[in-house]
Amino acid sequence: MTSSADRHARHLALAGRITHALTQRAAMAEAVGIMRCWQSCDAVQARRDLVDNGGGVDRQDAEAARVTALVDALADRRADPDWDS
Repeated sequence: MTSSADRHARHLALAGRITHALTQRAAMAEAVGIMRCWQSCDAVQARRDLVDNGGGVDRQDAEAARVTALVDALADRRADPDWDS
């Protein structure tokens, strides 16, 4: 029989993994949207372009983060009401 503290610790660890996975998925979706606009392509081609550099999932996540950071760095915060302050 596991203690309540053990269950709580497992739930916290699971919540952390879910949060990490959702954060990665959101970053990839944002990067795909950016690539679609930049290249006038569909989502399949945009995702392919993000992963074609090789390196698997880790590389894909890094490329998505790089594209998003580039757009964020160039964004005019005053012109975008949805920008996180």
